[in-house]
Amino acid sequence: MATLAQQESLRFNSDRSWNFVSFVFMRLTLVFFCLLAATITCTGQSITGKEAPAVKELTPEQLSAMMKASALIILDCNEKENYEWAHVPGARLIEYDRVTSETLPADMDALLVFYCYSPECPAGSMAAATAARMGYRNVYSMTAGIVGWQDAGLPTEP
Repeated sequence: MATLAQQESLRFNSDRSWNFVSFVFMRLTLVFFCLLAATITCTGQSITGKEAPAVKELTPEQLSAMMKASALIILDCNEKENYEWAHVPGARLIEYDRVTSETLPADMDALLVFYCYSPECPAGSMAAATAARMGYRNVYSMTAGIVGWQDAGLPTEP
């Protein structure tokens, strides 16, 4: 007959092995879902199978040339204080998470250019992607932001 200490030891080892199995199962499940999410993201498709809309990238110099050649709508996704400090001439302030049919033109073929503060700021690219998903066909993102615009020696408005 097993002593009380032996019974406790058996129960402890059994609990510990069950905890280990549970831990391994949870880790494998987490790894599976992370790989699934990465696969979906990397293929550029949503779960519904629709392709991610294309947003074309522009350099500050390319945007400057476009401003001279065509009518376009430039949308600054910076904070209000940054916009008031400096923005691309003619740019309109817009909150990146408030891109809706009310804040954008009705013409789905309008040339839209979004930008933010710098390449590290994702707001301009996020707003551009939202516009593209809404069905706008000529959507651009100047990923260099206002910092890249200024570094290129291009003029700003206060």
